[in-house]
Amino acid sequence: MAQDSHQRTFLQWQDEHRGILLKVTRSFAIAQGDQEDLLQEILIQLWQSMDQFAEQCKPSTWIYRVALNTAMTWVRGEKRRRVRVEKLVAMDAYWQQAKDQESEQLTLLYEALHQLEPHDRYILLLFLDDLQYSEIGEIIGISESNVGVRISREKKKLMELCNKGEGQ
Repeated sequence: MAQDSHQRTFLQWQDEHRGILLKVTRSFAIAQGDQEDLLQEILIQLWQSMDQFAEQCKPSTWIYRVALNTAMTWVRGEKRRRVRVEKLVAMDAYWQQAKDQESEQLTLLYEALHQLEPHDRYILLLFLDDLQYSEIGEIIGISESNVGVRISREKKKLMELCNKGEGQ
């Protein structure tokens, strides 16, 4: 891909798929600063991997794949660098701010999502973004039927977490 074309495509993707990028960063990073760091890391990986995009799938599928893989790598790195207590303090401050800015139900949903394992979280994130099972399977590399089973299982977990959160 020529440099000018590469840059134009990158900027177009960044603009058109900003929602995907923000949802992924928000689902995997708690603090605002961490979200900004993760978004920057995703954009770097997207830029570096653009030459590998063979147009065998939609750009949104490719962007999800790159973003989710980058987020998973970032989460593993964060676990090694951070002490759990620091995360709890940051999370408490973040949720206090979020409660002022968002509806209580949306806050509860994100709190419940953060309690799930990262690989379960991104399946639900794709489902909540109304992607077809076939698209989800393509993004994460599993069969369509396996997607259905995992979504069913994770929806049940998410509902239990949300109901538990409402009772507090």
